Amino acid sequence: MQKIVKFLKTTLLGGALVVLPAWVAVLLLLKALLQVELFIKPISTHLPENVVHPMVVATVLIVALCFLVGAVVRTVIGHQVKRTVELNLLDKLPGYTAIRRVAEQLTDLEQNHGFKPVLVEIDDALAPGFIVEEHADGRCTVFLPSSPAPAAGRVLIIAAIRVHPVDVPVTQMFACITKWGTGSGKLLAALPSGKPG
Repeated sequence: MQKIVKFLKTTLLGGALVVLPAWVAVLLLLKALLQVELFIKPISTHLPENVVHPMVVATVLIVALCFLVGAVVRTVIGHQVKRTVELNLLDKLPGYTAIRRVAEQLTDLEQNHGFKPVLVEIDDALAPGFIVEEHADGRCTVFLPSSPAPAAGRVLIIAAIRVHPVDVPVTQMFACITKWGTGSGKLLAALPSGKPG
């Protein structure tokens, strides 16, 4: 009887470990699609009625608009207009600068100005994070993302001696944080020799 109970228990648990994460992933995907629909629906509702697939056409229009804006921004005048709009409007929106820098790093744009992956000494531990700014007084501003949602976190101004750059891509650091620290061994291996690890 105990063997049957144990079999049922382990089988149920094994199935739950597959089904529940898959179900959560599906729910997150559906939520993301609903968020995308919020951007697409205002465009799709203004398309002519004879358009067969308004959501698809609206998506194509948004992608085309992004491409067009990206092409304009690559010109000298477009870049100047972009900087003016950012300085006078967008940089004043909370979180815009941080999100822009992460997006630039993730898309390999302006690599030298993006976040730099680091391990930060906090008490007797190392925390994964990113250098946001380096200061002349020997301190730097770091962003320590929350796990598993790295868009939120905390900002510290800390002595640079306690901040250790790691030679890994930003995407690898984000993957580690979103997976509750899985893969942190690779971060430790990427520490320069002589650094705490």
